[in-house]
Amino acid sequence: MNNEFIQYIQQQVRTTSERVKRYTHSPRGEEYPQRFMVVKIKQYIDGFLDKTQDNRMVIIPGFRGVGKTTLMAQMCALYSKKVENILFLSVEETKNLFNAGVNDIVSSFESVIGQNIESIDKPTLIFLDEIQTDLKWAISLKILFDKTSNVFFCCTGSSAVILQTTTNLARRALFERMPPMSFIEYEMIQNQALPKNDLKDKIRQAAYFSNSAEEVFGRLQELQGAVNKCWSKINRHDIKNYLSYGTLPFSLIMPNETAVYDAISLLLDKIIKQDLPTLGSFDQGTLGAVKRILFAIAENDTTSLGILEERFKINRLTISNIFEALVKAELLIKVPAYGSNMTVAKKPNKYLFMSPAIRMTFFYFTGQESTYLTRQGKLLEDSFASHLYREFILRNQGLVRYDSAQGGADFILQIMNNKQIVIELGMGKKDVKQVATTAKKINSDYNLIFSNTELKINKELKTVFVPLDYYFLM
Repeated sequence: MNNEFIQYIQQQVRTTSERVKRYTHSPRGEEYPQRFMVVKIKQYIDGFLDKTQDNRMVIIPGFRGVGKTTLMAQMCALYSKKVENILFLSVEETKNLFNAGVNDIVSSFESVIGQNIESIDKPTLIFLDEIQTDLKWAISLKILFDKTSNVFFCCTGSSAVILQTTTNLARRALFERMPPMSFIEYEMIQNQALPKNDLKDKIRQAAYFSNSAEEVFGRLQELQGAVNKCWSKINRHDIKNYLSYGTLPFSLIMPNETAVYDAISLLLDKIIKQDLPTLGSFDQGTLGAVKRILFAIAENDTTSLGILEERFKINRLTISNIFEALVKAELLIKVPAYGSNMTVAKKPNKYLFMSPAIRMTFFYFTGQESTYLTRQGKLLEDSFASHLYREFILRNQGLVRYDSAQGGADFILQIMNNKQIVIELGMGKKDVKQVATTAKKINSDYNLIFSNTELKINKELKTVFVPLDYYFLM
């Protein structure tokens, strides 16, 4: 690599502390809080440093705005005084400035430290942000990984990096996908309020891994005291803030809602302009329509392809490809209709937002944010879809469907091919009608209604009414 780039790397190494601080502290010098993922990444790096485990590469995919860069900067700051050789760089920046990718970066870093990667004899940490900017990142990391046992690679990238991963690299790297924040993570960061360590898991086990409605009810009843105690420390107004924007950590340091939604709008523009072209073949006219299509989904998440084709004058196959790309970018969550392949093919998919803050952004810029009370149900549905995605789809433990029939339930959760749970949501009171209609059709194991209710059970209909207090602590 040329001398100018080597000098650039020298400058980056020398100014690591100052650069990292821009991502870990506010302009007023306040330290940003840490997401739960910090604990997990720290365990991997500690295991590498004390040689108690063999993991030497972790890749953190996720859509823009979930805090990946801040997380990596916090890791870099944590180890800057413990490890002599540390590199923290944005691949996006090096590609833009020097057209330099992962291999060029490491080659120049070798020149700076005076050692080839094969001969490095001290533990070395390399943090690379936005690796998807280098189209050859996967093969480069695979080759570099095989050359040394003394370098730990921590990389972040858009959700597309999962699709670009080679089989060889997948065997070498750990992938820790970073979703938007859960409510308890929001409370931990915003208000330092944290439930007991095992409460979340106990609620999850009771709700989804019981054998019957009676068992769900009994186990949740045993947790009622712990749940009530936890909520005695939480301001219930936080639910509105969380659903409106609190799933994205950068929103918590913004001065007002206008700044939050401006930032989310710019984030969407970047995903559309930079990420979607890597996930499909779209011309500029098509990319220009994506934001309007997203707004249509914000208003009605099961709009058929035919209606969208007529409205936007874009071929329905192209619109379908746009949706698939947005799902791959983890901006949308695809929820197919329940039924056989023939039935599903005739029904529209339901598309929910990975973060309810994205739906709220469209409401805000069209002057509809004041109708929060009438739209909070849709924001809750986005939040719940993200919860199911995080807890089941990412873990390969289940599938999520919806009942497309008139008056059908919001979700049908299929767990490991051996259990079906019908789920209905509501911010207000909910009756059992929709759940009963769907449950009768699919013969569910039991049913859950999460709403503003007291904990109770309808044994005849195998249905447990679960207060939202339980859901928000999962």
